[in-house]
Amino acid sequence: MRMIPMLFLLAVTLSACGEKKDVKDTVFAPAVQSKDKARAVEDKLKEGAEKNREALNKSEQGGSSDQRIEGY
Repeated sequence: MRMIPMLFLLAVTLSACGEKKDVKDTVFAPAVQSKDKARAVEDKLKEGAEKNREALNKSEQGGSSDQRIEGY
């Protein structure tokens, strides 16, 4: 008797697995596109910050305390 409800639940679970649609064809497409754009902007900002850090490290390592600043 307990087997019938279990088989029913199993059948419902397996039938719920339909075809997988591409995200571009769903109502979530604008949200996914916005998320992708935000990730691209974040990557650009990280690249810029890394370049700034590298330039700062080079300027700190390359400069010595006896160098004279031009204009003074």
